[in-house]
Order: sequence, then C-alpha cells, then structure tokens
Amino acid sequence: MYTVLLDCPNIAHRRIARFIDDPSWIELHSQKTTAQLQDDFSYQEQLRRLRVLSYSRYRSGDTVWGTSAALIHDIPLFGVRSGPIFVVHPTSASRSREIIRTVRTVDKADQCVFSHLALTSPIRTSLDLVRQEGQQAGFAAMEAVLRASVLGAEGERDLRFGYPSGFGGLARGRVVENWYPAIARLPSGRATAQRMVDVLNPMSESIAESFCSFDLHALQISGFEQQVSIRDARGFVGRVDFLHEETKTIIEVDGLGKYLVEGRAAMNKESDRHNRLLSMGYTIIRMRFKDLLHLNSFATKLYAQAPELRKFTGAVR
Repeated sequence: MYTVLLDCPNIAHRRIARFIDDPSWIELHSQKTTAQLQDDFSYQEQLRRLRVLSYSRYRSGDTVWGTSAALIHDIPLFGVRSGPIFVVHPTSASRSREIIRTVRTVDKADQCVFSHLALTSPIRTSLDLVRQEGQQAGFAAMEAVLRASVLGAEGERDLRFGYPSGFGGLARGRVVENWYPAIARLPSGRATAQRMVDVLNPMSESIAESFCSFDLHALQISGFEQQVSIRDARGFVGRVDFLHEETKTIIEVDGLGKYLVEGRAAMNKESDRHNRLLSMGYTIIRMRFKDLLHLNSFATKLYAQAPELRKFTGAVR
C-alpha cells in the first residue's frame, strides 16, 4: 500500500500529485512529526484500516472478521497491536505475516459488504471479539454497536441534556430483534453472549464507560444507573456517568483530555459542578482508564472510597 504524504513543489514530482485525493491527509503529515504520528492512536488505527481495505490477495470466499472487521466498522478497540488481517473461509486455511485465514462458515445473515470486502456484520463482529479479545473488550464493542444502532434509529440528536424517555426501550427492542438471532447462530459461547447482551446499556458514551459498566456487572453491584441528571436548589448541576443513589456514590470515568482542548473555562465549570455535588453529600470517585483494565484494581479503589457499596454486591443490576 502506498500513500502520498507531501505535495512536493518539485516539477519532476508533479506526476505523483495526481494521486493526492485528500488534502487533509497531506495537512496532517505536514503538522506532525514521525514520532508524534507513531504515538497518535487514531492515526495508527487509520493506517491499519487502510491496510485491511487495500490488501490485494483476498481469495474468493474470504470474510474479514474479528479485530480486522472492527476496524472497518469503526468499533472501538484498545490495546490491540498491529498484526495480520483476520479472515475466515469455508474451506481454506493459511497463515502468513500478512493474513491469517481460518476455516469457518459464517451465516449470510451475519455478513455484510463494505466497498469490495465481505466482512462480518457489526453485531457478529462484536460477538466474535469476546472470543478473540476477551469479555471486557467484547462487551465494550457490543455496547458501541448497540448505541450506534439506536442513535441511527433516533437520528442525529443533541444528547447533552439527557436521553429521550424511550431510548432504553428502543435499545431493548434492537437486542431482541437483531442480537438474539445472531447469538443463536454462534458456533459456541452462546450462553456467555446471552448473559452479556442482556445487560448492555446504550448510554455508555465511550469505551471507558463500557469498561466501567463491565466491571460493575462483574462485581454484581446492584443499583447503579448511567447518565443521570442531578439538580440542586440552584437548578441543573450536571449529568454524571454512573450514580448509585442509595449510597450517594458517583463514578466518573472521563479523562482530562477534554480540558486540554476546551481550556480553563471548562476546568472551572467542572470544579463548580464537583463542589456542588459534594455539598449535596455525594461521594465522587474518578476512575482513570488504567483503573478499569483490571477488576481487582477497580474493586480495590471502588470499595476504598465507597465501602458501603459492599452491601449491594452479589445481586443482578
């Protein structure tokens, strides 16, 4: 795969300029160093996506699956290293540095076409990620796919001030209509997939929130709700990621990245919000992304700051 990175003024190189079809791609490479691009997650993910799309030796009958299909569907992934493209084929198997081909049949109902590629559908891809990358990664992928499905049905909508009353019901309808049949077609892992899909929440707004939700389910803590709006005597305070009303515990999983973009005004607004919540008697636990990756670390931090939550463990949320 080749891509043009610079619009060179040298006349001898102008014949290459005709391959420039995305000025923003050229601009990106002119603004960042090689080292910066190496550490740019979205850029590296885009390179991997282009690699899947531009591979020239797919065989008739190949279906792209797993993390390779997730890249095409823009399903969030974390910690997945660059490596071979994953495909399944009904009769042929092979392995190289570029591609791993596994013998497996995928039902036509679980396939779709993107450009010239056959690949597993978003739902099937997220279900496959449970086996390929583990339950936490698969759960986050499943929530992202469900959320995209519901938001697509609702149309573009400003959700900053809350979700429509029928949002959860619409999501449940999608699960029954689309996910249950896909789970029934899985060759294995159907019971695990069923347990996971029955607790999906399309209100998880990031992979971090999905990881947090997964951890709370794994600990079987009952009573947490997501994206809850809180008010005081002055009016609207804010919407919190996770709220356990009985223990007045709030979990926030947003990082500081947004403040680097939005600046000091956003930080001051967040500080005011934080102080108002504290004055209302809430305990606020901020989970960094790394706190979410290991259940023991998550539980230790959670129970250290909100020990009363132990009384709510062992029940289905």
